[in-house]
Amino acid sequence: MAGRRFFDPERASAFLPGRSRYRSEVGRIRIGETVSLHLISLLAATMAMVTGSALAQQLDSAAVEISEVDVGVVKRQNIANEVRIAGSLTPIRRSTLTSRVSATVIDLPVKIGDVVKKGDLLVRFDTEALASAVAARRAEIDALDAQIALADAVLERSTTLGERGASSEATRLEAKANLLKLKAQLRIKQAEVADAERSLAYASMHAEFDGVVASRSVEEGQTVPLNTELMTIVDLTRMEVDAGVPTSRIPLVRPRQPVVLNVEGFAGRTFTGEVVRISPTAVAGSRSVRVFLAIENTEGLLRGGMFTTGILKVDEQSDVIALPVAAIRHDEDGSFVLRVESGVLHRVSVDLGLTWSDRNLVAVQGLGEGEMVVTSPLPDIVAGTRVVIEGH
Repeated sequence: MAGRRFFDPERASAFLPGRSRYRSEVGRIRIGETVSLHLISLLAATMAMVTGSALAQQLDSAAVEISEVDVGVVKRQNIANEVRIAGSLTPIRRSTLTSRVSATVIDLPVKIGDVVKKGDLLVRFDTEALASAVAARRAEIDALDAQIALADAVLERSTTLGERGASSEATRLEAKANLLKLKAQLRIKQAEVADAERSLAYASMHAEFDGVVASRSVEEGQTVPLNTELMTIVDLTRMEVDAGVPTSRIPLVRPRQPVVLNVEGFAGRTFTGEVVRISPTAVAGSRSVRVFLAIENTEGLLRGGMFTTGILKVDEQSDVIALPVAAIRHDEDGSFVLRVESGVLHRVSVDLGLTWSDRNLVAVQGLGEGEMVVTSPLPDIVAGTRVVIEGH
């Protein structure tokens, strides 16, 4: 039948005897076809792998690798310029008592470190000589009062006689001058009495405010001359730091700025204060300006002379997004940053705010917390560039 193939014994005789040779030949043909198909498939797979690898290499070669130090994650923070200061604590209110009389100390009830209240007795002097001086001045006044009374009577009599023509005008004028002279002397003696009474009052000295005795330089029984330093009283409830600030940093310092201080002896604890005064001139030869800080010491923990260091915060802002100044780029459309998103750089416009020159940071608006941006001035990368972050 046409189109149909039958086994031909004559054709089979061309092969090895038996049917096995035919089957081997036929098997060889089929095996060759299978091997060819496998080779074709293997070749196709190999070509696909090579093509894919080349494409991947081409894509990787197109991406720019950026170091981790050249990018940063946006986060909110509290930030401020900082001026570092150092100095010693001094009580703001202090009083140095000096003797206002020359006398002997007979009572000295307080010692160094004693707490005193306003009005408490601090020193008492011997008053015997002082009281005698007051009595003598008053006696002199009594004598002058008698002389004035006599001079007044003489003037009155001279005036009467002059009106009768029995006494000259010169006599009357002389009597009047004598009276005026005695009255002037009386005023002098009255002033001397006031001084003597004041000196007698100074024989007892009392505390002018609540405080602590910081020093005492005399002892009981000691005779002291006028203006001798006796003791010093300080009020520890409010302390002051006299700190030197470099002239280059003074423009950042203003009155009432807060300051955080660390005091020796109080590890792990800070004290707060504020700027109260700024010297108008720099200290000669030091290139620094004196800045005075006040600290409340209501607990009484601080003492005069303690050394302290601190940080004066300037232009402080809380919960603000700030980036390095180098992260900000500029073009004809304004300020922008490069944000990394899905391995590609995107241009994001931002509004700039306050700049902290000491920290090299600037406040920005237009970014969300958690976004990654380029923070280094890499001039060769632009928006649209594919990037790979080192280590990611």
